[in-house]
Amino acid sequence: MMYWNLFVINISLTALGRLLDLLSTYRVTPNFKLETNRLVSKLGWWGAILIQIPIIVLGGFLFQIALFIFTWSVLIAANNISGTWFIKGLKEGEKTYSELLKQSAKNAKWYNILLDESAPLLLFTLPNVIIWILVIQISGNFFYLLTIDSIYTYILIISGACILHGIVATFRNFSYIIRLKKAIKSEDAKLVKSSRET
Repeated sequence: MMYWNLFVINISLTALGRLLDLLSTYRVTPNFKLETNRLVSKLGWWGAILIQIPIIVLGGFLFQIALFIFTWSVLIAANNISGTWFIKGLKEGEKTYSELLKQSAKNAKWYNILLDESAPLLLFTLPNVIIWILVIQISGNFFYLLTIDSIYTYILIISGACILHGIVATFRNFSYIIRLKKAIKSEDAKLVKSSRET
């Protein structure tokens, strides 16, 4: 009975995290025009909801996993809704903002993109890697720490979610900008082709 209660708590925590991610995504980009996760944008909303099921079930088996997924999901949700007021303030917000990003991506220099889009690595990954190093220095075996119930375990889990968020957010941002630049090149090529034909 105790195990079943823990399973329900873990699933609830994981489901709450994934729900926050989905709701924040819907708030910002209901048509996925601004979605940086290519898999989710290809699957659509039903697909995005269905892929949450195995993640939620996985979180149910161990509190450490549930806490990791919840923490990472909250970070993603917070990142999603940051600056949403600007998008919502535009006429046809999502579409207009997408076009603005395309224009900016067309004119932006790669060194500026690299500098600015590396911010999640500096903000989330670097400080938390330092925390991991310090905790492991103080407490010893890393893998053992992840299996026991201690304050160091939870520090590693939460900071680990921050590390992963920094890496994944940076990668997604870069890949999204690369896709924008490819789309711009494709559109420009079509315009040149149509102008030659006329």
